[in-house]
Amino acid sequence: GDTTSHGGRVLACDPTNTVDGKALALLGDMVSCPRCGGVFPIVKVKTELHMTFNGRPVASDGDMTACGATLIASQSNATASPTEGAGH
Repeated sequence: GDTTSHGGRVLACDPTNTVDGKALALLGDMVSCPRCGGVFPIVKVKTELHMTFNGRPVASDGDMTACGATLIASQSNATASPTEGAGH
């Protein structure tokens, strides 16, 4: 997974939602933190992206974990297409 400002990595991602073969991190996914010595959830994401999967917002560069680390995205662009029934 992507890295964090504390030297950790995103551990849990939904493998069914990918961009260029890489799983997307979502609000609540877990991140390791060697600086704080534990595993913590992603707790704050930018709402202006307006992207969710299974009702959970997509995490992106700069979003925050419970230990205060920020995510460092390995990808900067993605294209999403609505699925059938989206927006209803």
